[in-house]
Amino acid sequence: MSVSHIGLRVRDLEKSQAFYEALGFVEANRLTVPDKVAGGLLGLAAPIGFEAIYLRKDDFVLQLLTFTGYPAPEEAQRNMVNGGLTHLSLAVDDVAATMAAARAAGATVVAEPPGGYACMIRDPEGQLIELIHASVRPVPRQAT
Repeated sequence: MSVSHIGLRVRDLEKSQAFYEALGFVEANRLTVPDKVAGGLLGLAAPIGFEAIYLRKDDFVLQLLTFTGYPAPEEAQRNMVNGGLTHLSLAVDDVAATMAAARAAGATVVAEPPGGYACMIRDPEGQLIELIHASVRPVPRQAT
C-alpha cells in the first residue's frame, strides 16, 4: 500500500493552485468528475460539479478540489487543537525565502519562532501549513 494523495477542499481552485505553485508544487493532473461517478463515491446528490487539480512536489501529491454544486460553508478557522487534520508540514531548504514566497502568494504568518528553523502560515483559504527546515524534519527522507 502507498499513499495516493491528500485532498484539500478549496473555494477558489485557481488562487489555491497559484499559491501552492509558489511553494514549488507543479500541476500533475486536472479532472472534472461526472456527477454520476462523484455522487456514487461521495454520497452527494447532483448537481455536484466536482473539479480537482492534482499538484505534485517530489513524491507528495496534493489534490485541490471543489464542488460547484455544493458551495463551501463558512467555518471557524481550524487550529492545532481541533480534531482531524491540523496542518500540512513542508520541509524546505530556506524557511525565510519560502515564507516570503508564500506571503507574496497570499499567505498569512501565524507564528515565526526565533532561529529560522520553522514557522506556521495559513494559505489563502485558511489551511494551516508548517514550513520546517529540511535539516530538522522529524522523519528523514528515505534513500532512493
